[in-house]
Amino acid sequence: MDKDDALVVEVQYNGHFFPRPFTYFVPDKKEIRYVDFRDRGYSEFIARLELITRRMCKDVYYCPDGQKLCQGLATLQNDCDYHEFLEYLHDKKKVSVYVDHMHEPLFDWIEMEEPEVEDDINSNEDEVDVIDKEGWEHEMDDEEFSMKRARASIQSMQKKDMFLNKLCPNNEEEEDPNAEQLPPVYHVYNSEQQWDQMAHVLGMKFTNPSELKHCLTNYAVKHGYDLWYEKNDQNRLLVKCCKGKEPTCPFRLWASWMQEERTFQIKSFKSTHNCENHKLSLRKMKAQISNTYNIIVSIGKCRNAKRFAFSEIEGTLKEHYSRLWEYGIEIKRANPGSTVSMEVDHMPDGSTMFKRFYVCFRGVRDGWVEGCRRVIGIDGCFLKGICKGELLAAVGRDSNNHMFPIAWAVVTVENKETWKSFLDLLMDDIERGNGNGLTLLSDGHKERVPHVEHRFCVRHILANFNTSFKGEHFIKPFWRDVKATTKQKHEAAMQEIKELYSRAFDYLMERDPKCYCRAFQVEVVFCDAIENGISESFNVEIVEARHIPIIEMLEDIRDLTICPSIRKKIADLKDKQRFWVVYPYEYQQFEVVLCNDRYAVDLIRRTCRCRRWQLTGIPCVHGVAAISSMNLNPQDYVASCYSKATYLNCYKYIIHPLNDSSPWTQSDYTKSLPPKSTFESCEHNCRFSGLAELECSGRMGSDEIW
Repeated sequence: MDKDDALVVEVQYNGHFFPRPFTYFVPDKKEIRYVDFRDRGYSEFIARLELITRRMCKDVYYCPDGQKLCQGLATLQNDCDYHEFLEYLHDKKKVSVYVDHMHEPLFDWIEMEEPEVEDDINSNEDEVDVIDKEGWEHEMDDEEFSMKRARASIQSMQKKDMFLNKLCPNNEEEEDPNAEQLPPVYHVYNSEQQWDQMAHVLGMKFTNPSELKHCLTNYAVKHGYDLWYEKNDQNRLLVKCCKGKEPTCPFRLWASWMQEERTFQIKSFKSTHNCENHKLSLRKMKAQISNTYNIIVSIGKCRNAKRFAFSEIEGTLKEHYSRLWEYGIEIKRANPGSTVSMEVDHMPDGSTMFKRFYVCFRGVRDGWVEGCRRVIGIDGCFLKGICKGELLAAVGRDSNNHMFPIAWAVVTVENKETWKSFLDLLMDDIERGNGNGLTLLSDGHKERVPHVEHRFCVRHILANFNTSFKGEHFIKPFWRDVKATTKQKHEAAMQEIKELYSRAFDYLMERDPKCYCRAFQVEVVFCDAIENGISESFNVEIVEARHIPIIEMLEDIRDLTICPSIRKKIADLKDKQRFWVVYPYEYQQFEVVLCNDRYAVDLIRRTCRCRRWQLTGIPCVHGVAAISSMNLNPQDYVASCYSKATYLNCYKYIIHPLNDSSPWTQSDYTKSLPPKSTFESCEHNCRFSGLAELECSGRMGSDEIW
């Protein structure tokens, strides 16, 4: 073979694969040149590799030169793989071959990197908040804010440990070498902790391997995981999950002794489990077909086969949207008095496309009216499956401060129009008209309702505030401000922020403290919430449902349940009240004192000067101290909205079960097609499911409203 046409195979061996970022560490390398590989078969090629590495080469992979491992890695385990490998080699002239000596689940690790663009059926990627067509920007959600804080914490842990740095390299700019370097702070194992509360994190320190194994045993028993020790001796510990099962669970923990001290430490940790819900990516599917049947299939064929399997199980995209009319009729038949509203867009060709679907069950609505406080959290979340769009939800609070879903809607896009439509329908259902006596909690970007008390989630305010005004010296005054129950405390906290930085003070004043500070909250609703955590909890509860087609998703939401636990708050307050001294000065009126703090408590009016009792309807610690001084039960002073009778009133109404789709009443409406945005993002699926022949060439302004 001429030198100008030489093909180069770079063999990398004796290294170790590691995830995040997916790399092959410290390998030995050797190049094979001037060899016509077409004259040699797969078995001869593997024999050549074993001669070079002097080891068995069972798990062999290759990647074209210039591509990232997480994007171009492919299996090389049979004749079909070798044929495809030769095509790459003659096209690229140079290909790197990697030998995995540890039999690692490489394709599971690749899934931890950036998600594949083409695999949109089982994509678990988090949707990114964007600026919509109306021009107003979504704020950073709690999960994104927490992840940023967690990454910063891990990076600070890595500064002094070379092994952690190698596994999780710091991509930040280089720090000033003259700056003072603080030692990293690692979690230390606590053997006194309750067995079911034990948890392990990256960098955690143990006295010896036995302590770590004890912690892992309790973790496995609590969660029901099948952990096994691939390496287990006095110097190292490699723990994985589900031995011998395919596909393997991505959980992996590596621990060894620290270099600078006699401490056993977790050096690498991947906490994700998929033992109960295996997901097969397109690339892994291609590799398994090649290994099992010794044939080559393209990514496109894998994608179509996967979509066909989903359509067989769940019905096609077109069928799901076309049956929404019948689904609504079935809801009204089984649950008379429920509200179902569906809107569609009329197309020039006479077809209709889905726009939004709203549902509020009568049993849920009546339960909220009779048993819940007049506080509602509203929020939206992205649908993550093949049916694109967003889910809007209104979530109340029952008498035990747990979520009580009231109404929900599926929309194609979240903007002012969709929120206005949703809130108008909600106000009609709960008979609140313009919102008198109602409190709405949101992230601050929802359509306003006249005459309601608007509260903004302080987590979203803090996330945006922290982008412009960084530093812990702002955080504590900020929380003192939002938690202040009196105007005097609010003004003192704001003055502290103003003295630190006047622009930070101006920023918070522009957000209107009446929307996020407890000092301005209405007392009669008995809720001092400053975070919209109840809506976030609902979004987490339905995270699996958000991946499935629309009718199955709506059915999953209909079946949600909740659990009460209000007594624990009273028990916690009983523990704290012992530090307060109670002085009576009138009949059932007391002065409660701790050092320089003094509060007047009136048991007849059920008030405290701190205002927390009036805001929540639950006695504050000062009230509990006064009640306990008279040998009375603090539970007798809790507002009636928290009583067991009120709680049962919420749930005495039922949502009647629906029939399966076969006997649904046929509607006279035109069958609805998926929204236009779904067509554009799922072009291959539309062609597959027989929708390509439809001409969707624009929208008309009219709506068909049910």
